[in-house]
Order: sequence, then structure tokens, then C-alpha cells
Amino acid sequence: MKKQLFSCLKSLTFILLTASIAFSAYHHMGENDSDQFISVYPAKENTKLDSCALCHSGGSYEKYPDSGKFITMGSCQWCHYKYGYDGTGNIVDTLNPYGKDFHYHGRNADAVKAIESMDSDNDGFSNIEEIEALRYPGDPNDDPEKRIAPFRVYSKADLNQMPQHKQFMLMNTHRSGDYYAEYTGVPLEDLLADAGILDTATGITVYAPDGWSTYHPLDAVAEPALYHIRGTYPQATYYYNAEAETWCDYNAPMCSSFSHGSIIPVTGGLKALLAMQRDGVKLTPGVLNNENRLDGSGPYRIVVPQKEPCAPDQSAKSENQDVVWPFTDSWDHNAGFCTRSVTIIKVEPLPEGTTDIDVMEAGWDFVDNEKIIIYGAIQRQTGSVAGQLYSLENDTQKATPGATITIVETGQMATSAADGSFQLDNVPIGTVSLSIKYDNHLMFMLDDIKVLENENTQLPACTLPEIRNLWDIDNDHMMSLKDLIHWLKLLAGLDKH
Repeated sequence: MKKQLFSCLKSLTFILLTASIAFSAYHHMGENDSDQFISVYPAKENTKLDSCALCHSGGSYEKYPDSGKFITMGSCQWCHYKYGYDGTGNIVDTLNPYGKDFHYHGRNADAVKAIESMDSDNDGFSNIEEIEALRYPGDPNDDPEKRIAPFRVYSKADLNQMPQHKQFMLMNTHRSGDYYAEYTGVPLEDLLADAGILDTATGITVYAPDGWSTYHPLDAVAEPALYHIRGTYPQATYYYNAEAETWCDYNAPMCSSFSHGSIIPVTGGLKALLAMQRDGVKLTPGVLNNENRLDGSGPYRIVVPQKEPCAPDQSAKSENQDVVWPFTDSWDHNAGFCTRSVTIIKVEPLPEGTTDIDVMEAGWDFVDNEKIIIYGAIQRQTGSVAGQLYSLENDTQKATPGATITIVETGQMATSAADGSFQLDNVPIGTVSLSIKYDNHLMFMLDDIKVLENENTQLPACTLPEIRNLWDIDNDHMMSLKDLIHWLKLLAGLDKH
């Protein structure tokens, strides 16, 4: 038992450590500013403020001088555009007003406190008022008076019921190795239509669990770095050369069906896809490796074909460019815009008077539960969920007031009434999960709850399990000297259990 007890303590320590690592996932290129913010506001960890968007903004640039046409980018793309992958740009150019105030006041925990009373974005609310209300203090369009934008949660079962599309294509990368693959999933155009996209929508921003985001316009544009959602992409040609096998993976089963120069037929055409499978196998769920980087690409990946089909060129990192297809920066490297482990799709622009949903951009719960959330410029489709909670006392069932019921995917909460009843309204249609806590204990989870539009989903009555402290050996609901002596003797090997 002593060995088991130490193992339990060791496992608990491991869980606590890994939990703290998992939710600082969006650190990038040595960024540690988020730690400064969370050290001042620990309650804001795992909320939408715990993300790059707290300090960074998107941006736009004029396509051609005096053209009047501007290319808009999300915060991640804009940062790499202005600051560069090599960090040679000016980081201040990527910051929103709150980020700039934080930067100029010392870029540390003291700076976070020093700018609390300021109104960085000049929207009439102080930074601390916006932070407490889970609003971005650097975005004038996000303030405490805004209501949450419409949203909808999709499960793997929901997506599997939609028409599936297959396409064999080249994934051309800048540096990490090219490959051919057959992806299967739901066309993004179809998915957005199912979610009720509004006529006012212009594009989407997709988020990965490590905080990476990519913007896609709805319709095709000339800008090479922007891959559209609607319609099809140009038909592609299969490129093969034995020399290219050193940097391009030709192991996909479909590769045997083609030879160099063959046209690749795709029924229905190449499309922007929410992929769930690669070469007939479901995508490996994304996880963080020891370097705090994302490994894996599932359960869902945004897949966009090449806008200008070309051959798989040599890696930009390779010193050997005297090859059949040397790295060519102007070629279409679509793989870098195929967001892995996407969990959130934001439909731009948000409807007037609304703000971002209260979910952490990292979205690890969505990866674990194979769900994805779509929000923004979509129709507001909601239902409600209701139930009743009981507990046992001396083998007698009684109502349980004061329990906290939470929609896992969105953070919506309710408290059970005196008779144990609860109801959550304005829950997005789709499949959701509930967590039930009582007296700060997680009692159990309810998964796969189907929410229908304008309907009340009535759950069966639930009886909470008895709360028992495993350290309280006599179960008298207190840690007494007797309990302490027991565990000390057990650790010393003088007692058995």
C-alpha cells in the first residue's frame, strides 16, 4: 500500500504539472508575456483572454499602391507578415492598444497592474472592467455591454452524418516535407451553410489548440496567402521524380494510381475541407510535445488545395538546392495554411452588438471530445437543457440545491434550485456535455446531450454519488489526529491498509 500511496501522490503531481503546461500552449517564438498576465489574473486562465489576441491584433495592407483594395489577416498571419518568421520586424506593429500599453509600461507583471485603470482601446471602459467581464481591453468592438455571438457545437457524429467529400492532393510545405494524401471530410462551404451563415459574412478565422489562427475569405481573391472557402480550386497535376523522394512522401496508397504528369481527377472538384481522415485513417488528435509544440493534426484539420498547382519543391531549410525542383518562394505552399487540430471557426464579422464566445482559443476540451464550435455571423439557433438533482442521505433520496451545472463547450452555468431542479437556456443546438459539481467536487459528466432548436431537452433525474474523502479513514467528514497518525504510520511501514 505504501508503494501505491507514493504512486498516487506521484501521479497527482504529474497531473498538476501537465495541467499547468497544457493551457499555456500558445506560447510562440519565446513569448512569455501571457505568464505575466495570468500571474496577475489567475482566474482568467483558460478563458478567451488567455490567448495571443489579448495583446495582438490582425491587420491589413493595400494590395497595390492606390488600388483601394486591402488584404485582411488574422493576428497570427499579421504578426508573421509584419514581424517575420525571423523576428526582424517591429513587434510593436503587431500589437493592439492594450498590448502597446503593456509593452511601454515594462512588459512584466507590474505593467499589467499599472495599466488596469487605463482605457487602452478608448471604448469607455477601463482595462480592469473589461478583463473582469471577459472582454478584450485592446479591442474597441468588444466591451461589457456586448452579448455573446451566436454559436453552434458539432460532434463527430454530427459531422459524420453530413455528405463526405474525398480529394487526393499535394500538401506543399515551406520546410517540413511535402506529401501527397487523400483527405476525407465535410466541405467547409457545406458546413457553414448548415450552421446558418449570414449574408453579411465575409470570411472565417480558424483556431488551433495551440492558439494558431488563420483567416480564409469566403470567396476567391488574388492574394496568394488567402485560401477561399466557396467554390472549387484548379485541377492539379501529379508530379513525380525519384530525386524528389528525399523531401516528398509518395507513400499514400493513391500514389500508385498516377504517373508523372497525370491529371488528378476529383469528383466534385478540389475544395476547402474540414478533414477527418487521411488516406482512409482518422486523423491523430493533436497534443503538445515536450517543446510545447503541436503534434498531430486531428480530430479535424482545415485542408485547402493549391491555388496555383505546382510540383513539390525542396525544403527551404535544405542546403542542397541543386535539385530537380529547388525551393521557390513564389510557388504555392498550401500546407502552411491548412490549420491542424482546428477547434474553433469564427465567422467574420461578428453581428453588431455581439462579442466573442467565452472559450479559450486553445480549446483542448474540443480536441479530447472530438467537437468543433462555429460562432459569429450565423443564425442564432438555440434550445434549453433542464434536469433535477438528488442525493442520498441515510438511504433516503432528497433534493440537492446549490450544485453547479456547466456546459463544457461554452462555459454556460446554472445552479440547482431548492428542489434540485436546473435549467440552462440559450444553449447552442448540437451535441454538448455537462459537468456537475457540488461542494467544489466534480460529481460526474453527462456526454452526448442533443440540443434541438427551440426545444427543451429534459434530462432524467440524477442522483449524486456520495462525497467521500479518501484520506478520511473513519468517514466522519473531518481530518482528525486519528487520520493523520494512520497515514504517517502507513508511510513508515508500521501499519497496513
